[in-house]
Amino acid sequence: MSPEERVWEKCGAGEEERYREILRDRVERSPYYELIGLRVTGLGPGWATFSMPAGERLWNVGGIVHGGAITSIADAASGVALATLLEKGVERPLTVELKLNFCAAVREGNIEARGTVVQKGGRIAVCEVEVTEGGRLVAKGISTYMVIRATE
Repeated sequence: MSPEERVWEKCGAGEEERYREILRDRVERSPYYELIGLRVTGLGPGWATFSMPAGERLWNVGGIVHGGAITSIADAASGVALATLLEKGVERPLTVELKLNFCAAVREGNIEARGTVVQKGGRIAVCEVEVTEGGRLVAKGISTYMVIRATE
C-alpha cells in the first residue's frame, strides 16, 4: 500500500477532501517540509503521523540527527493533528510552546512521529507527540497551540 493510500484508508468520503485540503495548505506548500523530507503517512480526526528519512543531511556536528529536525517533525505531526479538528478556512493552529524530551539519538533510518490532540478549546489546544525510529522512542513531547483566525 502506498503512503497516500495509507493516509486515506480510514477516511470517509467527506473527510478525504477536507484532509486533502489540509495537506495542500499545511504540507505541500511548505518548502521547509520538502527540504527536510517530511511526509504525511496517516491522518484522522485529532491525529496525524509523519515520516522523515534520517541521514547525513540532517546530522549535527556530532554525527546524529539534529534536535531541530526532530522538533520539526514533532511540531508538524501535532499541528496537522490539530488542523483536522479546526473549522476549514476560519481557524488555523499557531504553535505557542513545544516541550520535547529527547530519549535516543538517531543517525540513519526512518523517523516517525504521531501527534494526537489531547484537548481543543476555543482558543487553546494541547497535543502530545511521540517520535520513534525503528520502534525505538526518540522523543516524547507536549505542545500548546493557539487557535487563530485563518486571516491573522
